[in-house]
Amino acid sequence: MTATITAYGVGLFLHVLAVVVAIGPTFAYGIFIGTTERSAPQSVPGVLRGIQTTDRYLVSPGLIVVLLAGIYLMAEGHWDASESFIAVGFAGIVILFGMLHGFFRPNTERALELAERDLAAGDTLSAEYAAVSKKLDNAGKLAGLIVAIVVFFMVVQP
Repeated sequence: MTATITAYGVGLFLHVLAVVVAIGPTFAYGIFIGTTERSAPQSVPGVLRGIQTTDRYLVSPGLIVVLLAGIYLMAEGHWDASESFIAVGFAGIVILFGMLHGFFRPNTERALELAERDLAAGDTLSAEYAAVSKKLDNAGKLAGLIVAIVVFFMVVQP
């Protein structure tokens, strides 16, 4: 049995790999920050900086690769943009990119500022920090649901 490597197959590989690299780490953000808030609040700024770095160098560029590879696969595979799995995929990537830049980045920056301020004054995080952290947590759950729906549509292709 010989394997045939095609441009479409490479495009599909890059598309799936970019999804794993870009979105995979984000599923752990809530666990990382929640555990750190409870067990080592003084480490919260470091975890938030790690999240910011991951977003900057993996998530954002990865989402661009997901989008570009998806466009290539649609064109090369002669898919119609009205196919439900393609429409859901495009909507999902646009929403996630918007959430990343319009919500997650500014609110993570705000959480970092508040955590640094609070920890400079003592060993506890303020209610103001907790409110921003809760907003991030809730939005993260919504983003995770969007990812799950998109993956379902991509796999099942209803």
